[in-house]
Parts: sequence; C-alpha cells; structure tokens
Amino acid sequence: MLEIKNVSYRYEEFWLLKNVNLVIRPGEVIGLFGPSGSGKTTLAKIAAGYLKPREGEVIIDQRIQGTNREKHPNPVQLIWQHPEKSMNPRWRMKEVLKEAGEPSSEILSVLEIKEEWLNRWPSELSGGELQRFQLARALISTSQYLIADEMTAMLDAVSQANIWHAVLHLMKKHQIGMLAISHDKRLLEMVSDRLICW
Repeated sequence: MLEIKNVSYRYEEFWLLKNVNLVIRPGEVIGLFGPSGSGKTTLAKIAAGYLKPREGEVIIDQRIQGTNREKHPNPVQLIWQHPEKSMNPRWRMKEVLKEAGEPSSEILSVLEIKEEWLNRWPSELSGGELQRFQLARALISTSQYLIADEMTAMLDAVSQANIWHAVLHLMKKHQIGMLAISHDKRLLEMVSDRLICW
C-alpha cells in the first residue's frame, strides 16, 4: 500500500499542498483531477521520491520513503508527460530498456513495441512510441506503483486509448497501483477506480 500521509509542501511562503492524505492499494487506479497550478505535479514528484515534503511522509508497504534506498530500490515510478526528457538521446532504444532490466516478451507485446524500434534512436520515434518505451521501462523494474502525470496528454485519441488499454491490462495482472493525474476528467472517469477532484 502506498500512503501519502499529512503531506504539505510550500514554495517560499506559499503553501501549494497542505495536509494531503491519499492511499493507493495494489492493482488500484486513483484518478486525481484538478486545474493547472493546483499542485498535482508537485504531489506526483513527492509520491515518487523526487521531492521531499516539508511536512508529512510517504509510506510504502509500511516503510517510510527514502529509508534504506541502497537495500530497497524505489518501488514507485513516475511516468512523465514528455518521455523524451527521461531518455538518453545517445542511447538506442534497446539500451534505454536495458537500463531497467531485460524486457519480457509479454510487456513488449502488450505495449505493441515493434522489434525494429529497438535499434532506433529516441529522435527517430514518435511521442506515442516513446511513451510505450517509458512505460515498458517502468514495468520492467521492480515497480509496485506508477505515478502517471498527464501520461497521454500529448497523444492523439487513438494512441491515448491504446496505451491506457495496455497499461490497465498489465497493472491489473501484476497488481500494480497507480495515481493517474490529468486535467481530462472524462478520461479519469473511464480509467479510475476512484476519482479525487481538487
């Protein structure tokens, strides 16, 4: 279980988050809807361990996030809106994947990653194709929870639907929890088990 407990965060004197509480269970999709500037991305970074809260804590399976990192790899992966920013442009796509581990044929198949893409550079693939690799890399690792921050916002409707279908299939099968963040309320209503509106 991933628990965000009494989390607060401020930029200088402005409190962007105040006493936020949220629980994500294995295999559950929690949707978080809210306008730009409401702190959704800040919460995503805190949940994934990129930012430390000013107050409160993130607890993962009864262990406070950030403790014993050398013994326990981070089980929370952040899926960025712009996948190209999370990849080394000097690596071929097979190297991008191998950074996280050896991809299973199931993950490559469900995400519809073509074999010929593996020898290409990030600059040679579309946004939708790169997003598939970013998801594959997160799922190859020991991820128990995914934080999807506007994961498909830059994609066309068909690519968006295909990626969500694939991700939800893998999550349910492997009991991976997700916090899905978006300003698209209709999308969140379709993919979430619970929807939180800010």
